[in-house]
Amino acid sequence: MIVFCEECGERNNIAPDTLKGGPSRCQACNSILRYTAPTLHPTDVSSIGRSAAYSQLELRMGDRVIEISQIRPSVTMGRQEHNDLEVVDTRVSRSHARIEYRDGKFMIIDHSTNGTFIQMKNKPGVNLKQEELELEGSGIITLGRKLPPDSPKTIHFSIKG
Repeated sequence: MIVFCEECGERNNIAPDTLKGGPSRCQACNSILRYTAPTLHPTDVSSIGRSAAYSQLELRMGDRVIEISQIRPSVTMGRQEHNDLEVVDTRVSRSHARIEYRDGKFMIIDHSTNGTFIQMKNKPGVNLKQEELELEGSGIITLGRKLPPDSPKTIHFSIKG
């Protein structure tokens, strides 16, 4: 199970057998990780297959493609290697931002110093700083500053379904 630290935003892989042994600690800052084990109701099981096919966000940066859905509900972005999308730039924080699939929506959450710029199709650009925003349709995401769409550090997104 993947748990993000509420203190530093670090992505932690928690083995299922350690869930029974008391609190787990963040690998980066040693804070106690808070998480709740998901519970599925019979109606949830039938809706997973149905909605996963319709709700999917595709991220593209260069030749790298990552898909977010109920099956893979989060992606991290930042300057360090541990991120799912690594963007090497001095204006990008180590654990800059993440995208989560939550309640049928795709939310981008900024954890950075310099902010995250989002340009959705047919909407004005938004510069997030320590806040979150629902992603809609398609567009671009740039970390730390506004970049042109053809930059190799620009992340393109598209929601399918």
